[in-house]
Amino acid sequence: MRKHYFLVTALVILFISGCSLFKKQEEETTKVQDNKTAYIKINGQTFYDTDFFNFASVAIREMNEEDYKNAQIKQYLVESFIEHKLLLQEAERRNITVDEKRISAVTDSFLTEAGTQDLKVYSGSYNTDAKGLSQMLREKFMIETLIYNTVNANIDISEDEIKQEYDDNYSNMPIPRKAHVFQIFTTDKQQAEKAMAELNRGLSFTEVASRYSEGPEKDDGGDLGFILATDYPEIFSEAFTLKAGQYGEILKSDYGYHIFLVKEYSRSKPATFDELKTEIHFSLYNKEQNKKIEELVNELYKNATIEYLSNIELSDFSIKSRSDR
Repeated sequence: MRKHYFLVTALVILFISGCSLFKKQEEETTKVQDNKTAYIKINGQTFYDTDFFNFASVAIREMNEEDYKNAQIKQYLVESFIEHKLLLQEAERRNITVDEKRISAVTDSFLTEAGTQDLKVYSGSYNTDAKGLSQMLREKFMIETLIYNTVNANIDISEDEIKQEYDDNYSNMPIPRKAHVFQIFTTDKQQAEKAMAELNRGLSFTEVASRYSEGPEKDDGGDLGFILATDYPEIFSEAFTLKAGQYGEILKSDYGYHIFLVKEYSRSKPATFDELKTEIHFSLYNKEQNKKIEELVNELYKNATIEYLSNIELSDFSIKSRSDR
């Protein structure tokens, strides 16, 4: 079973929305490749090694030497590239077009935000400039339109389906217990011992926390509010062993020293259908969407003619980048 296209689009989306993650380093700038090698032919259309590396450049830049040799990573990237081209070809076959004004607006907005720096510096892509970014956006919008027309428009989640899903999987779902926790935290063991001594003398927890705690919650008397143990470091699970109204002993963690007080526990109750209706609808919609996208991609694969014209190695990306400086 092939991975559906929503995983594939991550590469393009990551570039468009995340170029600022890459620090500008002039020595990493790459040039347009004059010496291209025909890599693969998909339904009679030839694509070159540079086409593949432009598509996968963001992912490859994050890899190490071991990743270059990983056959599964290579297979995933190659299949993602093929799926992208198959969907694009199908969009073109259906004469799907996009609003060029929208592409220009997004491109101009990106360039305004990023400045005039060469986009190749950020992405490591061979042909990434304003024109290249516009083409990436054009392909992305065409495929999104294809997905909407052939997949999303045919999805209808009924009220009965939502209710059945709630009855089967949500109505008796256990609700994690929350605790209203106060904390005294310090990196100094002696300060923790002084705080404990004052608690044992009967001083209020909030007063002692305000005096000794180093955490940001000290201004609130150590009050962390109602929390889930799973949302915090493992040491906080110890607080959930306390009875309501009880404070515990000094506990040591990798961070420092903790003293916990549990004021009260929340009452657990299953969420109602009305409370979860929107969430369940979204979940069922996504499942059906992913299923239909996978069916579409599999159908395109089944009817496609794919011919590999040469071999490609992920390490070729860095080799060509170095040779082209």
